[in-house]
Amino acid sequence: MGGPARAGDPPAAPQEPGQDQAEEPAPAPAGEGAPADPPPAADADGTEEGAGEDAGDDPDADPFKPSYVIESVRVVGNPKTSPELILSHLQFRVGDALDEEVVQLSRIRLLALGYFRDVQMRLERGSERGRVKVLIEVEERNSIIIDDLFLGYSKTNEFWGGLGVSDINFLGLGLSLSGSFVASEWQQAARLGVYWPAIMASRFQAGVQALFTHGRERALVEAIPDPLGEQPGHCPFDRPLDLPYLRAGGIVSMGIKLDSSHRLSLALHTEHIEADLHAPSVEGVPCGNYPFQGYVRNGQSTLSSLTLAFERDTRDDYFMPTQGMHLLVSIELGSKIFGSDYEYSKYTLFYSHSITLWLDHVLRLSVLGGLIQDVGETGSPFFSRFFVGDHALFLIDKGSLPRNLEVNFSEVVDYGDLLASLEAEYDVPLWSDGAYFYRGYFYAALNFSYVTKASFLATKDEWTGRTKRPVSFDLGLKFDTPIGLFTLSLGYIMDVAF
Repeated sequence: MGGPARAGDPPAAPQEPGQDQAEEPAPAPAGEGAPADPPPAADADGTEEGAGEDAGDDPDADPFKPSYVIESVRVVGNPKTSPELILSHLQFRVGDALDEEVVQLSRIRLLALGYFRDVQMRLERGSERGRVKVLIEVEERNSIIIDDLFLGYSKTNEFWGGLGVSDINFLGLGLSLSGSFVASEWQQAARLGVYWPAIMASRFQAGVQALFTHGRERALVEAIPDPLGEQPGHCPFDRPLDLPYLRAGGIVSMGIKLDSSHRLSLALHTEHIEADLHAPSVEGVPCGNYPFQGYVRNGQSTLSSLTLAFERDTRDDYFMPTQGMHLLVSIELGSKIFGSDYEYSKYTLFYSHSITLWLDHVLRLSVLGGLIQDVGETGSPFFSRFFVGDHALFLIDKGSLPRNLEVNFSEVVDYGDLLASLEAEYDVPLWSDGAYFYRGYFYAALNFSYVTKASFLATKDEWTGRTKRPVSFDLGLKFDTPIGLFTLSLGYIMDVAF
């Protein structure tokens, strides 16, 4: 007796001893022109057993295309992951007519979860003609992964480092448990969160995250407009200026999956902020060249905002997608209605599309846009704004690296109200069947990012102009391993070194 067939192949007919093979031919793959099976026999009450939503009821159905009804679905190879969780992500159910495209889509959705290294869908003959059994064979991967590895140095922070770790399938229930930290001599930050993308294998989602930041924005003397105080209203500065601040709070989120690719979410973000602006003055008049005026409210304040987000995700892989798209649109509102001392609205849009080319090469195009509208003199705090270094790749004399956990370790203090970023990445597969390094890719990326001057920066002198050369690039290697996806970026190494 032959082994189980892959999805789309005819289910193999088991042979009893002495059975004539011509007596009952195996069902042929859908769409190959084989005669349709006769209707299943009716039960005593007249109900057709296993008929379900039979394709034969569709007046547009091909009369020569055989239809099969899914009799059962079985999962193997999942000692950790709950079978109910796996079944909840399928696009078909017991009683549905077999659709090869739907079966393949379900396989892609399971791979996109990131829980499995491989997923195979196989068909077996059912208990009677016209019925099939679906066997899902999964190969689980290590769900504990390293999300981030922070490492660098700058003029304002001699050295910083940190780590982010997640278990994306905690307890086999699809729970995502994550923790991260980053620290230097002067700044520290930590995040701890849990997210359940399918509560009790349902369409509902929920999560909570706690955050803590002890930060210090630092402006070097050469970055301060007129540091010698020669202009009227300017103060003489002969040392770096600091803005120490403290953040402590959290985010509570809820969501619902509209279908396999779409979801809506709502998040409440609340945190307590303490800041000491150290705003100097001359004869009671604030110094016009003080770089942190308007960054955040002095003393104690509260940030509270509500974010509504819509997401569409059809990517075929959690770590390295080769096809599909990812769209995320969000609106964040900070208001006194929620008890916030900061009033603003923030709009962001992200879109990414992956396309498979020849020889399994992949082209990935991404667009990111954002807009912040402030209400009053201090609308949104500086750390919630768009930062110049977060989006650019390698740029000679860029001066700023991406923030880590929203903490700025560079000497650049450029924050903006409007963001536009375009990026193209080309991935070349090097191998795809390694024992520890599962997959390897060489990539090349080109980025165009532009961030406008924030409204609270009073003069152009307080904007260092890092976006005057918005085009940047990067080269590197990506490795898919049991503990996550690692990127060896030439651009990041060059930024740190130069």
